[in-house]
Amino acid sequence: MTALRASVRLQLHAGFDFDAAAAQVDYFARLGISHLYLSPIAAAVPGSTHGYDNIDPTRISPELGGEAGFARLADAVRAHAMGILLDIVPNHMAAHPGNRWWSDVLRHGRRSVHAGWFDIDWEAPGCEGKLWLAVLDRPLAAALADGVLSLDIGATGPCLRHHDLTLPLSPLSFPAAADSWPAWVERCQRSPQRLHDLLQRQAYRLAWWRSGADRTNYRRFFDIDGLVALKVEEPQVFEAVHALPLRLVAEGHVDGLRIDHVDGLADPAGYLQRLRTCLDGVAAQRSVPPGSITLHVEKILADGEALPADWTCDGTTGYDFMDQVGALLHDGAAEPALQALWQAQSGDGRGFDAWQQQARLQMLQGSLRCDLDRFLRGLAEPCANDPGAADLTGGMFERAAIALLQHFPVYRTHGLRSAADQQWLDHAATAAAAQLGEGDRAALRHVCTWLCEHPALRTRFEQLTAPLNAKAVEDTTFYRYARLLSRNEVGSDPARIHLPLEQFLFCAGQRAQHWPQALLAVATHDHKRGPDARCRLAVLSWNVAYWADQQRHWNALAVAAGHPCPLPGGETSMLWQTLVGSWPLQAEAVDAAFIARVGGWLQKALREGKRVSSWSDPDPVLEQAAADWLSWFGGSPEAAVLRSAVEAFVHGIAPHAARLGLVQLALQLCCPGVPDIYQGNEGWDTSMVDPDNRGAVDYAQRRAWLAAAPDWQQTLRAWSDGAPKALLLATLLRCRAAMPDLFGAAPLTSLAAHGAVWALGRLAGSHGMVLVVDAAASVDVELAGPGLLRQGAGHAGRVTLPVGHWRSLLDARRCEGGQDVDAASLLDGAPVAIWVLDNGDEDGC
Repeated sequence: MTALRASVRLQLHAGFDFDAAAAQVDYFARLGISHLYLSPIAAAVPGSTHGYDNIDPTRISPELGGEAGFARLADAVRAHAMGILLDIVPNHMAAHPGNRWWSDVLRHGRRSVHAGWFDIDWEAPGCEGKLWLAVLDRPLAAALADGVLSLDIGATGPCLRHHDLTLPLSPLSFPAAADSWPAWVERCQRSPQRLHDLLQRQAYRLAWWRSGADRTNYRRFFDIDGLVALKVEEPQVFEAVHALPLRLVAEGHVDGLRIDHVDGLADPAGYLQRLRTCLDGVAAQRSVPPGSITLHVEKILADGEALPADWTCDGTTGYDFMDQVGALLHDGAAEPALQALWQAQSGDGRGFDAWQQQARLQMLQGSLRCDLDRFLRGLAEPCANDPGAADLTGGMFERAAIALLQHFPVYRTHGLRSAADQQWLDHAATAAAAQLGEGDRAALRHVCTWLCEHPALRTRFEQLTAPLNAKAVEDTTFYRYARLLSRNEVGSDPARIHLPLEQFLFCAGQRAQHWPQALLAVATHDHKRGPDARCRLAVLSWNVAYWADQQRHWNALAVAAGHPCPLPGGETSMLWQTLVGSWPLQAEAVDAAFIARVGGWLQKALREGKRVSSWSDPDPVLEQAAADWLSWFGGSPEAAVLRSAVEAFVHGIAPHAARLGLVQLALQLCCPGVPDIYQGNEGWDTSMVDPDNRGAVDYAQRRAWLAAAPDWQQTLRAWSDGAPKALLLATLLRCRAAMPDLFGAAPLTSLAAHGAVWALGRLAGSHGMVLVVDAAASVDVELAGPGLLRQGAGHAGRVTLPVGHWRSLLDARRCEGGQDVDAASLLDGAPVAIWVLDNGDEDGC
């Protein structure tokens, strides 16, 4: 079994299946990757591009190649002494006809053997004791009158059709004899009243899709009606969901699991303990020691929040590291100027917290209203048994709950067992009380008390705070508050621009001590923009005045050309930032395809922001005007001057951004933890939000980089294609493979350095590594020249190298330690340098 050293995340779909992944295994092995980290492989909705909409967790997706295809991939991986990490989805499934468990519930209702497998509130008010199924494109009465509901005979009997949707019928609602079905279907079709009566006999209540936010009585993944939550805490559900991954572990095909949306589960700690026990049990069949099968959780941690210490897992999937390393690269002094600029552009001077509180209120009154109502109904029992609450009204409790939820700073607590959990609740309660009247404050005190005393109520609260945080913050406020989009990233707090090096090192130390196998990510399938796009925007923090001047200049050029951007000021700033972050470095690549990609991002951004448009009520006039402007900008001769101005600016800052990108990558590979490389990230990644960040990877280019003769200085001179990043990645991955003890256990320490330079070291016996970073505090983003990554570094200062003979990993230069060394000589004009103790073994590292 191969030890987890470095993973590569692969997004599987019909266009990149098991065989396509297997064809690249030799490349990943030579690159230095130890494990393929696969997106979900269970059978999903036909045509799924991500796998999180699974319909059968017990079966490998036939679209990916089925059992045989997976076996071929696993064999190729093992042949190269590598392993597989598998992404699994225990929280939810697709509410789709192909989901046989769900279809059985639709067919039999509460009598279904699977009725208790899904989190359904059959007694929810207004649902008529049925499953509220908000899938119609119009109200039910109109659907009947307009003839958009019809009957058909499917493989299992008569069924209901609504456009492309097929729904099963209760076997008690149609004749038992199959030979009578055609005549029965025809009679029902001719009579709207018969069809209406038939619908009344179903276990579900068909409803207009717009009613879903208020009436849906099953828990969902976030607010997506098409994804229904599982009760994986039930033993039979747990066994069914995990049968496939546990079998693949037992067979030796899989060496680790990644748990999607662990915060959606009723009891994450209990779930992980049970799964760890199961993993250790099947691992024993392979003669593998307990704890060897790795277990990582997708967990978003707030600033100051730590992963619960009692979780039996190996750490997070790396959003916390992505936030920390990103903040490290920004100018800490830039916040006042950025806030002033954003206030001038948006006309709103509020801080991020006020924006996200407003979004939380909107979500609670909108698409998460049914979840809020379900929590409020849960207050009835403790309220009835608490004489002190007799004079408090439903309105008081609702206002108190909303205020508490508005201020809740983390995804969720975990049973309120820890002091940290209690602090998060107290923090939210204190902030909520400040905006409530006396009666509502009394209700708030009772709510907080009951959350501590009643486990079922607490679970319902925790399963509401997580989707509320995700939908209100990441999927709403991140598309409204655009002070600097590089800080609007999953797991990040846009209110914080910068993280000082001392705090970054503290976080690294905590990770090394408590979660040494935690993944370190700088890009994921969920990122809002690629790591190198974020670096471009980070550069803007180093000269905010110049950035502000550029935007004013571009807006003036658009006005002078007779095409001012039709978007409000805040949205216009978001568009400029996105163009700057994703602009291709080769002029000929700024083509219709690029503009179409930006157009896809723009529509999504406007709708996610829910201010000037939305998914439920899009503004076609504004969206078309924005699309037309973007098309004009991208291709019209009238916009040539404006395009040239933007391009010149991008080319001016791109070298500085590339330098930051190399620093970011070096830290990812040198810090304690396991680097997780997102597919295609061997080169510059300036992608936008999904689906743009899940595009096809040019493996021919990446193979060419790997095969090229390593010449660090040459790649720095001709850097725009991504070669320096590829070389740095391959070199450090090779070094990690050659010195596993150093990178697996040695702490990261800050070495004595003087001037604008960082020196971070890891030492273990005869092995040692020092990362030197040019950390000049001023970046001249006005300079638009040929843009070389090599820069003079005479200003950098001096570094105290530990005693020993040191060799530069990137170009084989040598120097002696035990003294202060000129940083300029260590860097030799590069943004980073990696020096290792020269023990005479140069074959591996």
